[in-house]
Amino acid sequence: MLGYLIGYSLAAVCAFICAVITYRRKNRMGLITGTMFTVAGVVNLSYLARIDAETYFAASMATSIYFVCLDILIFFMVCYVVEFTQPKMEVIRYKKTFYLLTGTLAAIDAACLIINVFHEILLRYQYHADSIYAIQYMYEAKPAFYFHTSLVCLLLGVVVFVLIYKNFSIPRMYRARYRNSLLWMLAVVALLFAYMTGWLNISVDVAVLVYGFSCPFVYMNTFDYDSKGMLNTTRKMILEYIGSPMILFDYEGYVADTNKDMRDLFPVLNNRERRISMMDFIQIGAFRELQNTNTNQTFAWDNPGETGARAYQCDFSCLRDEKGRSIGNLLILRNKEVELDMLTQLYSRNSFYSRMEKVQSCGIYPVTVVVCNANGIGLVNDVYGWAKGNKMLKKAADLLRENMPREAILARLEDGDMAAGLMEAEQEYAVRLFENIREQYRRDNDTGINTDLEYGIAVIRDNTKSIEEAIREAGESMRTKKLMNQSSQKSSLLDSLTQTLTESDYETEEHVERTKEMATRLGRALNLSDVELGKLALLAVLHDIGKIAIPHTILSKPGKLTEAEWEVMKTHTEKGYRIASASKELQPIGEFILHHHERWDGGGYPGGLAREEIPLLSRIITVVDSHDVMVHDRPYHKAMSDEAAEEELRRCSGAQFDPHLVDVFLEVLGEQKVS
Repeated sequence: MLGYLIGYSLAAVCAFICAVITYRRKNRMGLITGTMFTVAGVVNLSYLARIDAETYFAASMATSIYFVCLDILIFFMVCYVVEFTQPKMEVIRYKKTFYLLTGTLAAIDAACLIINVFHEILLRYQYHADSIYAIQYMYEAKPAFYFHTSLVCLLLGVVVFVLIYKNFSIPRMYRARYRNSLLWMLAVVALLFAYMTGWLNISVDVAVLVYGFSCPFVYMNTFDYDSKGMLNTTRKMILEYIGSPMILFDYEGYVADTNKDMRDLFPVLNNRERRISMMDFIQIGAFRELQNTNTNQTFAWDNPGETGARAYQCDFSCLRDEKGRSIGNLLILRNKEVELDMLTQLYSRNSFYSRMEKVQSCGIYPVTVVVCNANGIGLVNDVYGWAKGNKMLKKAADLLRENMPREAILARLEDGDMAAGLMEAEQEYAVRLFENIREQYRRDNDTGINTDLEYGIAVIRDNTKSIEEAIREAGESMRTKKLMNQSSQKSSLLDSLTQTLTESDYETEEHVERTKEMATRLGRALNLSDVELGKLALLAVLHDIGKIAIPHTILSKPGKLTEAEWEVMKTHTEKGYRIASASKELQPIGEFILHHHERWDGGGYPGGLAREEIPLLSRIITVVDSHDVMVHDRPYHKAMSDEAAEEELRRCSGAQFDPHLVDVFLEVLGEQKVS
């Protein structure tokens, strides 16, 4: 008897200690698990009471309490397993109803067992003084007791089924803790079944001892699952699924581990029997840019093999412990062709360059490169926060994906710029695409802030222009247009200069807009590039910016200027040049401002240039601006009729104006009249 007392008391104490520790977690899982441990301890004590019962009533009372506690224990086992596994089963989705149903059945059974102490409706007892069992008053089941048996079997079956379901519904690497719980439960069921059927010829139910002594195992499996084993699994998973070839060398300089991507790239690594050194691997891969193996470094590697991408960025790291001693080296290869920007999921800059260079190497022309940027994002960030600004950037990226051809190469560059590479496409096609995207972007703007999508275009027609040059050219065009876009923060400089110009001169906003519109039409008729069109539009607005430094009395004089006044007036081109040169944004049009009063015959100012010596954009502005001045009133003359102005252009063609530009401009005017 002393042995039973010690064994079951220790099992109960073990369960109670685990319950106290578990309750301290103060969460739902801790409450359910702690209660299960508490009931397991009570089950051990009630079973001990059964063994020690010396009277019929004591045996009846102890047995009923034992079976009631067993009902409660199995009910909390069910609750524990459901909370522990969180199975995605239809019936378990309604946990409250499920718990209520099982709890009600257990409560009914418990009530019957308590009544049984006074009215033997489930069990009766026989005294066996010479029995092999430690319990002298053994129970004999009545038919009604099969409700209790069926309930226990049902609930145990639910527990086992949920654990089996969980094991087969999750990846293999995560099954260990649930497999451990399943094996524990199967062991309990097996011991219980063996004892009840007499297969185990022992004097006590050892399954009851398992309830108590297994509590530390259940606790650790639930709350302190083997972190080392899980960590190793996680590390292996990261190594295999990181998406980049990776190889780890040990402190002796030999291959310690690799992932599948690296083994696919270098099949020799699949031979586990061959011990490959770091130096051997460097020679196999021809990593010529790797300077040494003692320092961290990043270098480019062109894959000489047929497997994998062509170009990689390699990160070589020297691993050291807390004392600075070498513990190994790590080499990660990042595919430059498939790197994605995390926010927009477009290609990175490196990937874009790599893919576009591959297109060029195939001799595919023309290639149109477009660089775009969302105006007003900075203001959106200030007003609504970065999350809203990022959402708008992602929206712009989504519009590119939805509207660009499938073969287009899309990327996010620096400073929020995005790029698109269009194969065998001309500038006009790219303009149509991006105007459509721009309109959708405006329509979807729900911020109340004036935002827009600005873009610039560069066309590569042969291998004399690199991708980098095209990106730079398209970016320059985009930034030039941003100066004229009211939704761009960069437009504040242009607004300030334009306002000053209109206040100091007889120039009006209408004149500026007309000149810009007609200059752009003429530029398109001349098939100018997008970069030149952007500069031309900006030049149309600011070609006379130097007049802000000319005295107002000269600018507004209604009569003919004196020779001295005329000399002062002519300095506005040089003053405008200096103003433009002082601003990074306006420098590209400085030369055109300087020469926009040159004449085709060489009689203009300030340089006296003639014919093609005069920059093309300056010649265009000369024609367009002169025509607009002719057909509108000025302080010094009345407006001409359209016919008279056109005749004046023809008369001055070849003297003041470029004759070819006059012919094309007259055609544009004719088309305008028809439309």
